[in-house]
Amino acid sequence: MACLAFLVGFASVSQAGLEVIGLDVGQGDCTLIISPTGKTMLVDAGTTGKGVGTVLPYLQSRGIKAIDYTVASHYHVDHIGGMDEVINSLTRDSLKVAALDRGWSYTTQAYTQYTTAVGTKRQTITEGQVVDLGGGATVRCVAVNSHGHLAAPYDNDRYDENNLCVVLLLDYGDFEMVLGGDLPGYNTSSYHDIESLIAAEVGDVDVYKVHHHGGANASNTTLLDTILPEVSLIYVGTGNSYGHPTQAVINRLVAVNSYIYQTETGSGGTIPSGEGEVVNGHIVITVVPGSYTINGDVYDCGTAGVPPTCGPLFLSVYPNPFSGEATMRFNVAESGPLAIRIFDVHGRLVNAFQTVRGDTYTWDGTSLDRREVPAGVYFVRISGPSQSLSDKLVKR
Repeated sequence: MACLAFLVGFASVSQAGLEVIGLDVGQGDCTLIISPTGKTMLVDAGTTGKGVGTVLPYLQSRGIKAIDYTVASHYHVDHIGGMDEVINSLTRDSLKVAALDRGWSYTTQAYTQYTTAVGTKRQTITEGQVVDLGGGATVRCVAVNSHGHLAAPYDNDRYDENNLCVVLLLDYGDFEMVLGGDLPGYNTSSYHDIESLIAAEVGDVDVYKVHHHGGANASNTTLLDTILPEVSLIYVGTGNSYGHPTQAVINRLVAVNSYIYQTETGSGGTIPSGEGEVVNGHIVITVVPGSYTINGDVYDCGTAGVPPTCGPLFLSVYPNPFSGEATMRFNVAESGPLAIRIFDVHGRLVNAFQTVRGDTYTWDGTSLDRREVPAGVYFVRISGPSQSLSDKLVKR
């Protein structure tokens, strides 16, 4: 089982390790992977103009003059439009190894520019193919061209392009992340439910790059209930015309307790307080053995000691996030006293109380020894003789 991770606002990790950068390219996708040995993989590059406007400046700021691998998740312009700009703007022979994509063909200008730029380095990726990035980091192709659901040929206009997305599983020690472009999860006139076909093979992951910018036709419950991402990343553009991300998808992510990082505000749903944040910029993940950091927030790898909620119970915390006190409102069908315990993200007991029935309790953010606890994420667990419930608290 992939590592179970929870957010905490401790100091950033300084050791060298795997890096994953979700570049803010507006309404599009772009993810840069840098392995512990320095090998690089660029998955998509945003729409036309974003290659030179956003991706290239970031690469230059990091001193990256060449890319080992590029991957086109599919051929829509908001994913490959900037790829030729990046390749053509870097130094000569800037694409070291291969440009991986789903093969076949497409008939847009962005596709032609992409294939011209990558030239003979273009290779068709296959399901099960593993790319070794060195230092223990690997990328495996879980699915391509609908995972066998649709029949060849996979040429332009035969199927909606989103059905044919390349799905990648990034693995580094206990850390796993899945990236699947705009892969759909519902059957409509144009889309097919490919997500349910690949869910079990992906398995439990730490980070999920949300499919289709949070569009309602993706991120179905079968996928989310199977991969159980501790963190979800939404790449989206402010003021986009698609209503991305949709509130339905945000709600589905929250339902599996996945903390959300979103590149821009978008034009659709709103992340509930305490369940995520709009970064308004790049999302930077650094992974070392045992933990990973996202924009300064550190997550632990390994099973935390906070048991899951059980039973049809009710618990809410207000305000959440909080800075002074947090009031817990709960409904537990038990007789007798209730135990209220606060845990940190490592599963260590921070504070404990006991209340006689009632339906509210206020925590002042202190530990057992009455010291104020650091800012970060904590978990409250309220237990009776046979029922219990837990929830997340964010202390600022």
